[in-house]
Amino acid sequence: MLHRRFIRSILSALIILVTGIITTVQAASQVIIVKSSDNAYFDQTIRTLISHVDSATRFKVIEAPHLADAISGSDPYDFFVALGQPAVEAVDQLGTEASSINAYITLEQYHHLQPDDDLTIVLDQPMYRYLAFCKLMLGIERVGIIEESEIDLDREQAQILDEFNLKLNQYRVNQANKLLPVLRQLLRQNDALLMLPRQSIYNRDTLKGVLLSSYRNRKPAISYSPAHVKSGAVASIFSSPVDIGRHLAQLLNQTLSSQARADNPLEFPRFYTIATNLRVANALGIDLPGEHELRSRIDNLQP
Repeated sequence: MLHRRFIRSILSALIILVTGIITTVQAASQVIIVKSSDNAYFDQTIRTLISHVDSATRFKVIEAPHLADAISGSDPYDFFVALGQPAVEAVDQLGTEASSINAYITLEQYHHLQPDDDLTIVLDQPMYRYLAFCKLMLGIERVGIIEESEIDLDREQAQILDEFNLKLNQYRVNQANKLLPVLRQLLRQNDALLMLPRQSIYNRDTLKGVLLSSYRNRKPAISYSPAHVKSGAVASIFSSPVDIGRHLAQLLNQTLSSQARADNPLEFPRFYTIATNLRVANALGIDLPGEHELRSRIDNLQP
């Protein structure tokens, strides 16, 4: 009798084990990663993403122009990860009901695209992080930004300004107000320029003039791009391809495990990187703080 009970127990355990294995295999998800083009930034993000996701998850990488043809008649897919505006648009044109996470688009592009309920990680850092970075990096009292339309500060952003005794001044460009005259006014009235990710304002036609004006007026420029630091900005706070890949992996793991949709479809980067130009800082008489201390103080401010 005891022998039979032992055998039943073993069989029950085997059934549970086999059922668990079958369930795991059935639950294995296929994720289509769509990249806007073939470049090293996307590839590094993809490598980081895949390395931080359950190995049972299957990935297929497709460039945006070939998306429709590549998935026609292919294995079922559960999820999309779209990198860059062309990739976001290519996924949207499929009309699929599969969920998607978008990355490598700015807040400006996000408002233009309005990607339904898809979860999106924008390239812009949260404003409180930009403001804290400017104050802790430079010790300034007034910083100016240039926008096409005025932005409203939320409670956390206003709290950071008050805590740091920092004043944020906004300047607008449009058909009547050209960039360089507005920039000259900003540089006269502020201690630094904070450049936000606005392709309509900062692009290959304007960037050289902006950074040169900043340097000539001895007013430091803080940017969103490490490339701008090489061109003359004092410092930049941004999310690297590895930072973006880690963030995407966290969201993908969370979504695939629970199938729950995020309450807010828009996310600012969870991870960031700092770049500085010591040559420009020395020329402007700026003593930059250590990165470790800077990071620690910025992270302690996170709402």
